[in-house]
Amino acid sequence: MSDLRTTIATWRPLGTSQAAMPASQGKAKTGNDTFAAALTAATVEQSKPWNISSHAQQRLQQRGITLSDADLQAMDQAANLAQKKGAKNTYMILGQAGFVVNLPSRTVVTAMENKDHPIVTQIDSVVFVN
Repeated sequence: MSDLRTTIATWRPLGTSQAAMPASQGKAKTGNDTFAAALTAATVEQSKPWNISSHAQQRLQQRGITLSDADLQAMDQAANLAQKKGAKNTYMILGQAGFVVNLPSRTVVTAMENKDHPIVTQIDSVVFVN
């Protein structure tokens, strides 16, 4: 039984390290804390910050494409859904612009106008961002 308690107390979602965990996590819960509360807290998916590659920054500037905070938030929601379906490298369509995005790192790899670039390669999915 103590092995099970140790496993539960030290469980983390995949891809997290001990150093990235808050000090309160990774320790056995006591008092009013419940297993359900601890499990929920451990599995809550936090939005990762978006990265824009230097290549994408150049393309955004050259093509006059801008991304607002609302655009990035909509892209984040779409990215979460696509990732749940197994996507890794996706082409996100937002209005008249398209973005090749690496989902695990939340990196915009390049940006383009849809009408000027009808062929996109090295992607595994297409996501329409609302």
